[in-house]
Amino acid sequence: MSRSDKALLLILLFSLFLFSHSCVPRKTKTRVDRIYELDPSGRLYIHPQLQINPPRSLAVLPFRSSIGEGRVMGSQKLFRDLSGKSEASAWSLTWEMRLAFHGQLAQLPFEMIHPRRVDAILKEEGLISWEALKAMEPQQIGNLVGADAVIFGEVIHLDYIYALLYTQLAAGLRLEMVSTTTGETLWRFKDTRRDHTVRVALDPISLAVGLFQAGFSLRAVNMVRAMDEICREAVATIPPPRWEK
Repeated sequence: MSRSDKALLLILLFSLFLFSHSCVPRKTKTRVDRIYELDPSGRLYIHPQLQINPPRSLAVLPFRSSIGEGRVMGSQKLFRDLSGKSEASAWSLTWEMRLAFHGQLAQLPFEMIHPRRVDAILKEEGLISWEALKAMEPQQIGNLVGADAVIFGEVIHLDYIYALLYTQLAAGLRLEMVSTTTGETLWRFKDTRRDHTVRVALDPISLAVGLFQAGFSLRAVNMVRAMDEICREAVATIPPPRWEK
């Protein structure tokens, strides 16, 4: 068997391995996912109390963006062009990510308090910043919004990376669930969803097609999908609650 045949065989075997893993529905990342996304490690913490005595009601507090809105190789202009917005607004980014996470979390049997109701309550109390909420005692926040636990969130990635025939979309979150009864951290999550597009050009025609496909992968709808994926993966790490009757 020649070297080219061996190389082709290895490629085929690796492709079959990827295909067999992709056929099984999964809610969290596998090793193959992390290799593909070039993101070898995420961080997860689950307090035993979350499984023994989980909270019944949850409130997702306003998120904070630690990166502004969109980090596009140091430029926000490309983000505005791709998303069709005239101005970059960190609030719109955190609101969209927060709603995506709330929607995924609502699939678990918690009693969810809608973000709009949470915001209305906090606004009445003059609590409009993430820092002000973080500085408060969890018990105080719980009494205000009527929740057994609250979730703080930060957007740590919203990246469009473009390098001719290579593009990458990245959406990342840092999340923390805090009990409003004990003040303990029940769950902590930090991870990033990365979608890569690579094209190979062997002649001018394939180069033109590859450039178009790479650029097309940067559509705003694909970033929305990445945001939804990272929220789904985060919720998948939360143990389904089982309350004592």
